[in-house]
Parts: sequence; structure tokens; C-alpha cells
Amino acid sequence: MLNKQVVPAPLVCVIVLNYNGIYHLDYCLPSLLATDYANYKLLLVDNASSDASLGLVEDKYPGVSIVASRKNLGWSGGNNLGIAKALELGAKYVVLANNDIKVDSRWLREAVATAETNPRIGIIGFDVLEADGNIENVADFVAAQRAWSEVRFLPAGNAGGMAMFVRAALFGEIGLIDDGYFAYGEENDFQLRSEKAGCQTVLINVPVWHYGQGSFKQVPMRAAMLQIRGKIRLLIKHGSMFAALRGGFRHVFRRLLRSTPLADTAVEHRLKPSNNLLINLGLFLHGVLWNLWFLPTTLLRRQQDNRLARLARQRWDANDSNAQ
Repeated sequence: MLNKQVVPAPLVCVIVLNYNGIYHLDYCLPSLLATDYANYKLLLVDNASSDASLGLVEDKYPGVSIVASRKNLGWSGGNNLGIAKALELGAKYVVLANNDIKVDSRWLREAVATAETNPRIGIIGFDVLEADGNIENVADFVAAQRAWSEVRFLPAGNAGGMAMFVRAALFGEIGLIDDGYFAYGEENDFQLRSEKAGCQTVLINVPVWHYGQGSFKQVPMRAAMLQIRGKIRLLIKHGSMFAALRGGFRHVFRRLLRSTPLADTAVEHRLKPSNNLLINLGLFLHGVLWNLWFLPTTLLRRQQDNRLARLARQRWDANDSNAQ
């Protein structure tokens, strides 16, 4: 009687992006290390932290591999360092994770099982429970873990950049994260590029807890500036210049008139730099001028990304036709 060949579990590399996050690592890393999955590696990408983050990881978490950057490359550049290392290790799946999350131990097992059902699933997001900057606010997460019994798809939406599960081959198809964004908008950009390439983004109901606000909590004005800048750039890349200006203008004044945070609370951290009209006008003007200055670079990247996405979609369509 022939023995059945055991197929090893696909390798998943979890990339934890860190910048001066020493106060988050002692709850984030133990949670990730408790993951119930047979074949994963945990990589910490440090964006030139000035605190004792690296010493903490080296002393307390020797199983975590460190990729250290000499300067702060932001969310996009830092994650690209980790992605390059994950591809070098031969990962089939890559998870981009913030340093301020806690996860259900079954998260990778269920994400891999979901991805393996359909090669067109390029990105998977989770059921993210926002703590709004309250480290003690974990009751809903614990309750969600206890209530969880089987994987279900959530209504369509964006996969949160704090825990984004990606098929590694997708990076070869459409490129890495666009480092023209320092922070904010880059995960939305990547998901739009993936969809243009003919891949699906799905959300599953496995709970993930997110502290939120992270390092940008200390610099809300800079965070708001980066959000407006990134929002306009995102609209230029996937729409038109007119739509970008209109969207950026509405983004500022809708928040102001409603007396709500300037940051986009639907998809970003909850920050409140100012309800001052002149300050918000200044932030908007900065975003416009920055995007005008880098417009040639943005348009070139838009052309390159659209070309890669179009070629990827053609390959997918050709494969589907040959399979019929």
C-alpha cells in the first residue's frame, strides 16, 4: 500500500512594521507568536527606531527575525524591505502587520485555507476590532474570539493595512507597495491595483484587535498632512486631477463642518489636529502643492502600474480560457 505524500503547509511570512513601538511589542509579538499554524516566520522590520525596540526583541523574542532600516522609510518603504526578505525566503503568502495588533491564533490557518480555494484571491482582510487608542479595550476582542466557530466571508470592503494577508505571487505580478506614499493611502492603492489585475480582495470573520493611532498619535498635524497628501495622490493615480482636487477639498471641509476629526475615520486612525479653517486650508494647500510638484512621478507610476495590472489580467483571462 502506497503512503500518501504529505504536502507541507505553505510558508507565510508575517512582517511586523515597527517605529518606536516598544510599548506595543510586548502584547503584539506574544500574540503573533501564539499563532496556530504550522509554517510561518515572523519578521520585524524596524524603521530606524530611536527607542529600545530592537534590544527588546533581541532579548525577549529570539525567534523573531529582524530587518533593520537605517532610516524611517514609512509604511510603504518599510514593508517593501520586509516583502523583499519574505520573497527571498520563498514565502507563498505575506502578511503586512502593524505593531499594535493582537490576533486570534487561528487567523493564518483560516486565511491560508481561504486563499487556497481560489488562486484569484490576492488579498485577505480580517474582522478588525478598533480599540481607538485604549489599551484596556480588549473585551470585544475576547468575546469575538470565544464566539468564533467557523470562517465566513464579511461584506466586501477594504482589507485594513494593519493586517493585510497577500498572495506573494501578486507582488511579482503588479509590483511592491508604491513608496511614493510615505504613509496613508498605500494599502488602498495596492488593493486597487490588485483589482485592476483581476484579483479579488476578500474579508473573513477571524477577529483581529487593533490599538490604533500608533506612532502618529504623537504628531497629529503631520498625520493629517500625510493623509490629505496621500488621498489626493490616490485619486490622481486611479481617477483624474480634477477628481483629486475635488476629493481633497471635500475631505478637508466635510470634516471641518461636521466638527469631526480631519483624518478619514472610515479607514484611517482617529486623529484631530485642528478645527481651525486656516490650518485646514494650509494642510489642503500643502497637499495640492506637494502633488503638483511630484505630478510627473505620480503619472509615470500610474502608467507603469496600469500596464502591469493590464498584463496580469490578460494572463488570468488567458488561463481561464485555456482551462475551459
